[in-house]
Amino acid sequence: MKKIYCYCGNVFEADIQDEINLLDNPKIVDQIINNNFMEFKCPACDKVFKPEYKIRFYNDNIDLMMIPEIERDSLLAGSISIESKQVVVGFQELREKFIILKYHYDDRIIELIKLYLLEKTNSKPDIKILFTKKENELLVFNIYGLKEGETGISKIPESIYNSISSNLEERLKEPDIEEFLSLPYRSINKISTEVH
Repeated sequence: MKKIYCYCGNVFEADIQDEINLLDNPKIVDQIINNNFMEFKCPACDKVFKPEYKIRFYNDNIDLMMIPEIERDSLLAGSISIESKQVVVGFQELREKFIILKYHYDDRIIELIKLYLLEKTNSKPDIKILFTKKENELLVFNIYGLKEGETGISKIPESIYNSISSNLEERLKEPDIEEFLSLPYRSINKISTEVH
């Protein structure tokens, strides 16, 4: 149990686990994808909270830890010990990883597409690109940070995904690409402020 401090002055407890076995809790995946995982309502004023804690998710195929957004810099600086195969930062990246799994995509290819999209934005700092869904034969990406208060949308034909997939092993021989796609933190967001 963890304490949640509401703006109204009320303090209440929420059952927040450090580790979640997805085999025992399959509904958690749907909650993450539907964006209603870890929502807690203050019993005094009904305000909904979505606190971020370090949580490890695992099953036979997944060993993934979510790091809170406020710890991003510590992760990038290498000052957080990682006890899982892969990490994501914050709910948005967590949701994206489970959407990728839902469509049986390879997250390395998704990140390479996002690298291409980042380069097309002239590498503005604080750009965030997230894969959100598949629509017909198109992969839909949301781009945050191009214009204040607006979300850009880019639709990439699945044929591009398939083309990258067919020469992925060749791309992985490039040291920069290999490092970019390495675990535990495989995300365009770890380099978006460094790309020129």
